[in-house]
Amino acid sequence: MIALFIGRFQPFHEGHLDAIKQIKADKIIIGIGSSQYKGTKDNPYSFVERKKIIETMLGKNNQYQIMAIPDIHNNLRWVQHVKKIVGNFDIVFTGNKLTEKLFKEKGYQVRKTKIKVKISGTAIRDEANRLFEYLQKTCYSYEDCLKIAPLTLEINQLKKKQNAIILAHSYQTPDIMYGVADYLGDSYSLSKIAKTSKAKKIIFCSVYFMGETAKILNPKKEVLVPTLAGCSLADSITPAQVRKLKKKYPGRPVVCYINTTAKVKAESDICCTSGNALKVINSLPQDEIIFLPDILMGKNLQKLTSKKIILWNGTCIVHEKFNAHSILQVKKQFPNAKILAHTECNPNIVDFADLAGSTNDLLNFVDKTESKDIMLITECGLSDRVRVEHPDKNIIGTCNLCPYMKKITLQDILIALKNPRKNQIVKLDKKIITKAKKSLDKMLLL
Repeated sequence: MIALFIGRFQPFHEGHLDAIKQIKADKIIIGIGSSQYKGTKDNPYSFVERKKIIETMLGKNNQYQIMAIPDIHNNLRWVQHVKKIVGNFDIVFTGNKLTEKLFKEKGYQVRKTKIKVKISGTAIRDEANRLFEYLQKTCYSYEDCLKIAPLTLEINQLKKKQNAIILAHSYQTPDIMYGVADYLGDSYSLSKIAKTSKAKKIIFCSVYFMGETAKILNPKKEVLVPTLAGCSLADSITPAQVRKLKKKYPGRPVVCYINTTAKVKAESDICCTSGNALKVINSLPQDEIIFLPDILMGKNLQKLTSKKIILWNGTCIVHEKFNAHSILQVKKQFPNAKILAHTECNPNIVDFADLAGSTNDLLNFVDKTESKDIMLITECGLSDRVRVEHPDKNIIGTCNLCPYMKKITLQDILIALKNPRKNQIVKLDKKIITKAKKSLDKMLLL
């Protein structure tokens, strides 16, 4: 049996692919009808481009034949026109009502496939336009946006249906931040949102420990992290090592940076963020405290407090790599540029920065400053955010990518919503939740 599957396919997407897989035939002719050339908003793809997309999605398979069927704008002769191009066929599959009517009038059997992926070509083009408005500022082309539009559409549909929210750290890629995220921020601000949200499900686009923090604050909610990604800081210390520190320095309270695992938080007295670390340290009555795991942030804090800080040798793989000499060389070329550094950077960088602070601190500075030239000494995702949200600013210098944060893709998020893998679901022992929550609650209360 030969089946004709005919449509405009502007563009060809997962819904079309699913429909083809439902067709039982010896041969399937995929007829790309109408609008063969670019030129209008509704027809961004040429026949050659659509054919290439279909071949990429189907893979090599002799069962399929892709053919162009240009429109002759004559309903009476149209079926005959198609038959002349295609040859013989036994059954027609189409989603177009007019096409269905014309074939039935000529005695052809016309069937419909079940619509499992409820996304239309028009919806994809509209979504691509929405995405392009944001992503063009970070070097995405319109064609790039068309490719990811089916994914962002499906993700956004599913999250609404499931009463889920998507939280994205500012180090995520732009397609995630502006394609599907409901909230953007650093680990602290997103954790607070997770705590107050009425959503039943939380998708945390971040490294794993951040998903753990959301789970600690929302033990009854389902929390998922799309990809099992570690963190050089969080992985630099274990609960056993914290216990050894406490034994070595009895009576000293343990302040743990939020970039730690749930088990490390459970061994600590109070948690802190890069934005409130100094306030947390100064609030404690003891003159000596243990601060972990970031040694560089600890050194920066030591300059700001009279308390003695006992440090642990952990570092952020992103911020430890910045070089003060290179930054100053760029500064010579842009003398009016404001240098904004994360406090996870080396003290010799923080010392000459115009501002040193958390991710949100840096963004708030950009919001308020009149300076056009900005040098962000942090992860590249923040530069993407500034380019999108402050197109009047000129980002100069360089940034470093976080290999952990950048592991997450739109496809991972879709899987987490449709059929989550076991390692995407954040699960914590109740005792760990109870103990870790105490350190977080103390911080939140403060």
